[in-house]
Amino acid sequence: MSPGDCVRLVSPASRPDRAWLTESVEVLEGWGLRVEVGRHASDEWGYMAGRDADRLADLNDAFRDPSVRAVITTRGGAGSYRIADGIDFDAVRADPKPLVGLSDITNLHLALWTHARLATVHGCLAGPSAAAGVRALLMTTAPLIINRNPEALSAAVEVSGRCDRSARRSSPRGHRPGRSEHHPVDPVRRDGRHRRHRTRIVRRLPRLRRSRLDRRRRPP
Repeated sequence: MSPGDCVRLVSPASRPDRAWLTESVEVLEGWGLRVEVGRHASDEWGYMAGRDADRLADLNDAFRDPSVRAVITTRGGAGSYRIADGIDFDAVRADPKPLVGLSDITNLHLALWTHARLATVHGCLAGPSAAAGVRALLMTTAPLIINRNPEALSAAVEVSGRCDRSARRSSPRGHRPGRSEHHPVDPVRRDGRHRRHRTRIVRRLPRLRRSRLDRRRRPP
């Protein structure tokens, strides 16, 4: 990318703070880019930036618009997994452009690589270091090296071994998928509010208590 190119900010997951959205525009304009903001980038529906159809429309509009040279998400959070399957992968393959985002946006990165072999940027504009990395990846051809920070909390977490690509993906014999595997629970109701899982748990407690009492009452 070069100064003067157009980028579009979209919110496929959670809703961004308005002050942060304004700051993101200023950062990108400071790089010499022209910035557009998706129509529904500041919508609110539950914890998400608008309804699924609106968030998906913003994302696909950006991929379909030939004037847009990069799609930058405003934040992660939750909700992108709900629209990942609806991406217009034909449009992505016809006019490849990088998607920038992290956290929940990883769902979109994986979908774009799986279905369109699109290389994307796992990053954000939050903080000068992160923004500098995104700028280097978008606007230069220089390699970006990420060094291990020994002072980071995660630095002490190390796992030895290697990845076995030949491992079987099927479930082990005798494995019975749980309820969540057969019936995924949507954390948002149709009105956009959180479901209260606690109610479901409370309803099961009396049954569990009765079964325990029955076992106690049985003769040895």
